[in-house]
Amino acid sequence: MKTLINLHAFSFITTLLIFLSSCERSQDDIPAEAMQGIALKDMLEEEEYWEGNKLEYKDNFFINDKNLFTKTDSNQTYSGVVKVRSRKGTIAMLESYSSGMKDGDFFEYHDNGKLKSKKQYKMDTRHGYFFQWLNDGTIYSRKYFQDDLEDFGRFEDEGISTSGKSMAALELAKWEGTASDFYFKFAGDPKRGGLVHIRETEELYDGNVTALDNKGNKEAMLRYRKGKYHGTISKWDEKGNLSEEAEYDRGILVAFTIKNGKPFDPSQVIDISDDPSMIDMLFGD
Repeated sequence: MKTLINLHAFSFITTLLIFLSSCERSQDDIPAEAMQGIALKDMLEEEEYWEGNKLEYKDNFFINDKNLFTKTDSNQTYSGVVKVRSRKGTIAMLESYSSGMKDGDFFEYHDNGKLKSKKQYKMDTRHGYFFQWLNDGTIYSRKYFQDDLEDFGRFEDEGISTSGKSMAALELAKWEGTASDFYFKFAGDPKRGGLVHIRETEELYDGNVTALDNKGNKEAMLRYRKGKYHGTISKWDEKGNLSEEAEYDRGILVAFTIKNGKPFDPSQVIDISDDPSMIDMLFGD
């Protein structure tokens, strides 16, 4: 049985190395040693290999009271490689454990297939390169650790994490997608007086959303500041005609520009400070 597992690992590592080499070409200014994958000899020595989606990952493993990565079915610590797929079937994470401890390279990927992070561990301690990239390949953060101690002089530029903004906030500052995809990234509904926040970090959202219908046509342009509509909010009909447009100021509807596909008197100011429910005038059900 172990021979079969090792042959499986051999096939897997071949695919992995090809995949990583393609990622390497898309990343800039990365030290070669930071992009090296799991060594073949180390892969062949691993006793186990698991692959599944994120829900299966949560069902099959947990962190025990000793902070060790543990198999749910046997309550035994895990030694081996774990490959996690996204809901779209693409690779999402690749992890390596030894007796339940992080040991080796940990990779995480964006939905577009680009590397999101690479972290290196030695028996549960940070040891090596810790890189994070935005989904366009921009370096968000880069650090180097030696036996869990950070080498602060390793890089002159540590990435755009110094801006103080999270990766999610930077990546979602301009977002485009369908309604179903929207609710994987965001939560909240300003049409009903609520605040929109980023699901991953629970930060109030600052940015612009281009909403698409199921055919990929533009349906709405939504602008937010601190989770509230702010600026010009526009909506198109199924034929691509601008049907509704209005100006918001920090969640307050100030004036219409277009209503029901027709120009609206721009001199008419709408004060709804005493009646927030009037927000539904623009995008009510």
